[in-house]
Amino acid sequence: LREHVQQRLHVFNEEELDVKLVIFDEVLQHILRIDRVLRQPLGHLLLVGASGAGKTILSKFVAWMNGMSVFQIKVHNKYSAVDFDRDLRDVLTRAGTKE
Repeated sequence: LREHVQQRLHVFNEEELDVKLVIFDEVLQHILRIDRVLRQPLGHLLLVGASGAGKTILSKFVAWMNGMSVFQIKVHNKYSAVDFDRDLRDVLTRAGTKE
């Protein structure tokens, strides 16, 4: 399993994001948890943890392995209700249409 994940991570680094990740037991467990949830019908999850812990890159990696896309709100100091409405419309449109 570890070799398969490392091979997929190598391809992910070449095609999507060039990020150096070391696959150790805890990271592999997180990858498996995220994968299990995302494969469920209507599967979704909320990742909570320290900044820089790898939540974003792991979720993007697992989504990429499953042929999914990730939508991330980019909040800034001038982010408003209008911006949220636009982001919500975008994600709902993406969820309701095939690419």
